[in-house]
Amino acid sequence: MSAKHGLALVLLLVAATACKKEEAPQPEAAQVEEASPPPQQELPLEVAAQLDSGSIAFRADDFAGALEHYTKATELAPDLAAAWFGVFMAQEALGNAQAAQEALAKTQALEPGTDPTHPTAGDTVR
Repeated sequence: MSAKHGLALVLLLVAATACKKEEAPQPEAAQVEEASPPPQQELPLEVAAQLDSGSIAFRADDFAGALEHYTKATELAPDLAAAWFGVFMAQEALGNAQAAQEALAKTQALEPGTDPTHPTAGDTVR
């Protein structure tokens, strides 16, 4: 190899090294904290089926049918706020104000801060 080629090779290596992107130091894994929601409890299949069936009935404007499914869900899982909220929605749709308020009170006791507003037909896809 000639001196000319050797010098070119050295210059090429220096240029390649100088152009290399400098990487920022990575924090150690112990220093990085990721905020993640608490794991959700998996519902028993029968409870999930009753909630799904209640939602389907509610969206089909079968409020009495929805009430049956949501009520069954509250019997299977009495501490499940979602089931009580379904009862609230169905009772409200049926015009049973007192029963709706009782279900809403149970919902809010289980999940404080629950918002009783529910999207109207114009706000959701049916």
